Amino acid sequence: MKRRELLFTLFATMLGLPALSFIKKVQIRPPRPVRIFKVLREGEYYIHDEFVLFETPSGPVAVSRHCTHLGCIVNFRDDERHFLCPCHQSLFDWDGRYIKGPAKKDLPHFAVKRLKGSQEGYEVLMPRTRLS
Repeated sequence: MKRRELLFTLFATMLGLPALSFIKKVQIRPPRPVRIFKVLREGEYYIHDEFVLFETPSGPVAVSRHCTHLGCIVNFRDDERHFLCPCHQSLFDWDGRYIKGPAKKDLPHFAVKRLKGSQEGYEVLMPRTRLS
C-alpha cells in the first residue's frame, strides 16, 4: 500500500467512525409474556392496554392496539366490530385488516398460547425491540 493510500484510509476512518456512533442499533430481545387469567368463549374478547384478545373458531387471536400510521392507541368498537384510530381516523376490521385512512398497513398480530392446568387463560407474547 502506498503512503498516500494509507494516509487517506486513516483519515477517512478517523472521520467515519464518529459518524457511525450516531446510528442506533436495534436489539431484538425475547418476547415479553402477558398472561390473561380469563377463559373466553367463541366470539368473546378481552381488551388489554396493548392488544385485544379474541376467541375465534380457529383459536385465540391477539391484535395490536397500536396504529400502523403513527402509533396511536386504536379503540375497539364492539357495536361495529372494528378498530378506529382517534388520531387520524384509520379504520381496521376486527381482525386488524386495514380498511381506510392514512395507516395503509394491517395491525400486527401477536402469538398466543392457551394456558392449561390450575391457571387457565392465555399467554400473549409481546415482541420487544429497544433502541440502544
